[in-house]
Amino acid sequence: MMKRQPYIGKWITVLYRTGRSYFDYRTEKYGISSSHMFFLLCLYRKQGLSQNAISKELNLDKGTTARISATLEILGYVTRQQDVKDKRAYEVFLTEKGKKLEPQIRVILKEWAHIATKGFTAEEEKVAYQLLKRMAGKVIAAKEGNWGTVDKLYQEG
Repeated sequence: MMKRQPYIGKWITVLYRTGRSYFDYRTEKYGISSSHMFFLLCLYRKQGLSQNAISKELNLDKGTTARISATLEILGYVTRQQDVKDKRAYEVFLTEKGKKLEPQIRVILKEWAHIATKGFTAEEEKVAYQLLKRMAGKVIAAKEGNWGTVDKLYQEG
């Protein structure tokens, strides 16, 4: 009898949960969590993003984004400014304290990638990243389609 492979979500969940645990452990001394870390990473790529743009980039609901930005503001890592064109929207900017944290966050990300890919060849690592990126793209597209494409995707194999 051939042994069935476990549901792929099992491995995705293991990576997600252990990654979050590691990031939380490594960022605790800065008073932030993994959620805050990914929010800051978004701002390291582009300053002055609106909270809505950050929500979309991180695939978070607007309430979660507002709470994270408010916490980071209290901690002194970001400032929020009301958008001059839309008084309901806020743009988020890194403070000097937030900017100074970037090298430490980059090290944490490299450490995690090293832990997760230790023993991989360069080609295996490249393929792993490509496959994960493709998978993420597919599930984001399905979600943006309100999951309506799931039956079609499943039937296509």
